[in-house]
Amino acid sequence: MIELDLKDRKILFELDRNSRQTNSTIAKLVNLNKTTVNYKINRLIDEGIISNFYTVIDNSKLGLINFRVYFKFLNTDNEKETEILNWLISNNLVSVVGKIENIYDVSLIISVKTILDFNLFLFEFKKKFRTYFWKEKIDIISKIYHFKRTYLLDKKTNTHFEFEVIGENNQITYDKIDYKILQLLSDNARISTVEISNKLKLPVRTTAYRIKQLEKKKVIVGYRANINLNKINFEYYKINLKLDNFQNFDKLFSFAKSNPNIIYIDNTIGDIDFEIDIEIENKTKLYDLLGEIKKIIKIRDYEVFTYEKYLKLKLIP
Repeated sequence: MIELDLKDRKILFELDRNSRQTNSTIAKLVNLNKTTVNYKINRLIDEGIISNFYTVIDNSKLGLINFRVYFKFLNTDNEKETEILNWLISNNLVSVVGKIENIYDVSLIISVKTILDFNLFLFEFKKKFRTYFWKEKIDIISKIYHFKRTYLLDKKTNTHFEFEVIGENNQITYDKIDYKILQLLSDNARISTVEISNKLKLPVRTTAYRIKQLEKKKVIVGYRANINLNKINFEYYKINLKLDNFQNFDKLFSFAKSNPNIIYIDNTIGDIDFEIDIEIENKTKLYDLLGEIKKIIKIRDYEVFTYEKYLKLKLIP
């Protein structure tokens, strides 16, 4: 764990709120000079608190369907698990790879054009590694709400900050240049417009215009930081709820949307009624939060598991 002062946390919040902000802009927002902000950002990266910067892309607008797969390893050692994870990380259809604990070991998001594409991916994966995993679970992700990390500022609510939505499904027309720009931004949200222009051999003005258009059309919905939570003494949990009824569903959604420790609400087609991702100090506080939920709505069943870290975050294949 690394101790962060209030200015560190404000900078971290601003990078998570919009990681394409210039350091000069962040300096004004946190009331520091640019040199100090440069130093603090480099320290956050060097100390491993920030793993990378990623662009939040609504890939449904590119005609993609997102499948989520959980699975648990079977009869493996570290070497075999590393081989499987590396195969998934290198696969172009896999946009997210997460290492998790308890019920499952790995969480994946596979982004494809058609159900057939997903089926072919799954068959290839099973053909190569079926001996080494079991207890898989497959869902279709219909929508994801992605909230700001206001807990970094000790805020009690998220309500004053905008949030990103993935899964709007209004497909847009785009070309290869747009897609290449998205790929570069997906790899590094803080890559400069000049660098993108040089890589794609485009005028800077053209690149800037295309990025603005992708933002306007809400293909690009945000620029975030991938934070190594154990470095700041936080833990990452997921709670999947099966509800007894939906009478207070709106109250449940409002509670989750405003709670500063709830980072994602996932809408999925599967056997779970309500899914939330939580970043919080410890398990005691997690179950306190679950207790608050139980006061709002009757729960038939639930499951809790821990996210260790994201090994890949690239929201387009």
